[in-house]
Amino acid sequence: MKFEQEHLFEKGEMILGKVRKHWIVYVEDFLMHFFGCFVFISASIYLASQNRLTFITANESAYGAMILAMIVLIFWTSFFYQWTINYFDVWYVTDKHIVAINQKKIFEREEAFMELVRIQDVSFEKEGFLATLFGYGTLKVQSAGTEQEFIIEYAYDVENDAHHIMNLRDKAKTEAGGEKSEVGSV
Repeated sequence: MKFEQEHLFEKGEMILGKVRKHWIVYVEDFLMHFFGCFVFISASIYLASQNRLTFITANESAYGAMILAMIVLIFWTSFFYQWTINYFDVWYVTDKHIVAINQKKIFEREEAFMELVRIQDVSFEKEGFLATLFGYGTLKVQSAGTEQEFIIEYAYDVENDAHHIMNLRDKAKTEAGGEKSEVGSV
């Protein structure tokens, strides 16, 4: 079976779940960019209707419309840039590892791996009314010896993901000691 990031995993390793950002991140970005466009367009229309732009002649008004369209295009390009950064920020939880992909820029990303048996601490935070209502928050996983810490903000269903990772860690440590137990899914 082929899947999107197959090159990141060992042969026979099974993906048990993904940790992604909550959809509220996309709504927040959309509203910010929409509001920015709205304010800019409203100000432009107001100034044009009040004849405040006396330095622009009737022949040059086509250039004003073109500049306005370019600025709106810049706002929406910025929105899709942010959407891409947020969408490709993902953790893959497997039966052996957590693979954290941190998309920093369009053509820059960081991939980090943490074995389940090396996980020392798993914690989460929900800050604010919306985070509590919708169940998103910051998920932190730290390895033994403070070598490595994975952090994903605005994680969807953060509480269940944290508990699931702790259960997988416990199972991996038990199996490393020779005992067997059941694995759930994220």
